[in-house]
Amino acid sequence: MNTTIRAALTTCAVIAAAPALSQPPSAPQTISKEQLAARFPELDIGGIKDSPVPGLYEAVSGTNVAYFTTDGRFLFRGDIVEIDSRTNLTDARRAESRAAMLATIDPAKEIVYAPPSGEIKHRIFVFTDVDCGYCRQFHRQIADVNALGIEVHYVSYPRTGPNTASWTRAENVWCSADRKTALTEAKLGKAIDAVASCKDAPIAEQYELGRRMGLTGTPGVYSESGVDLGGYVPAAQLLERLDKLTARAAQKP
Repeated sequence: MNTTIRAALTTCAVIAAAPALSQPPSAPQTISKEQLAARFPELDIGGIKDSPVPGLYEAVSGTNVAYFTTDGRFLFRGDIVEIDSRTNLTDARRAESRAAMLATIDPAKEIVYAPPSGEIKHRIFVFTDVDCGYCRQFHRQIADVNALGIEVHYVSYPRTGPNTASWTRAENVWCSADRKTALTEAKLGKAIDAVASCKDAPIAEQYELGRRMGLTGTPGVYSESGVDLGGYVPAAQLLERLDKLTARAAQKP
């Protein structure tokens, strides 16, 4: 990917994408999204949309968002905030991208802890590392989380990456005949027996998904709508955040 475009989709600043600012202004001529994509082949035409601000196109790559003027001359990196509602519109777009990526996870490859009552108020996705201290702390309160009506969908994210002890332990958990028991025991520091013939462990694909989502630490906790809920928080605080998201969504026109 062109370094200018890559930087635009990963940092916050403002730069000129074409002529220098010192040049005399000329009447802007709007170019189409297709023309913009042709000018910058690194961009996916499907990720270029009209932005919430007139005169700007929005370009999305994964969870990274940048803006181009509709004449194709300038590239803006940063967040757009609607002042009246104090809504970060760029962050909302990131959440949409995360939700789309989370929806690609095969449910059969998750480890799910559901409320025993069957009444589900919220669903969350948790990227977990069996050796992460805060991941273990979160799992200690899994019964409390479930009791509040929160269904937890665990996916694997060994922070140390491939060919490490944490990666192997994650494979052993996901290959176990009883994943839930294996996950709990692994988070208690117990050894999990290896499964010799396990070829379908989803560790690599889930780890890569976490990387594409910009995950930098664990636990990575996301709402079903793709909102980043941060790392470990007590169960009651997690419910409060989720309830606020639901209430805010209900207020949207």
